[in-house]
Amino acid sequence: MYLGKRKIYNLAEYNERRAKCIEYKPDATATAFSELEGIINKSQLAEQYFGKSQSWLSQRLHGCEVLNKARYFNESEYHQLADALRDIAKRLIAHADEIDNAKIEE
Repeated sequence: MYLGKRKIYNLAEYNERRAKCIEYKPDATATAFSELEGIINKSQLAEQYFGKSQSWLSQRLHGCEVLNKARYFNESEYHQLADALRDIAKRLIAHADEIDNAKIEE
């Protein structure tokens, strides 16, 4: 199910293709970042959650070849990335709740 804000002209077809993409970790990861494009700051995500550079994160997201070897996340890094996204989600919800609960200046 697509949760983004982009206009999808054939949602049923998109969801069918998307369902195939999210079966495997590299494709599911690429799909998530594609749908969150412009919302998640990859540089800060890499630095704050992995202690790495944005280029390190991009190499793994795209399976780039470095020293003649394709680079992808390992199992623990996939888990770490999922936890990072969950942490960001919790933080966003907490800030949204604070905004909802704050008074309007009169």
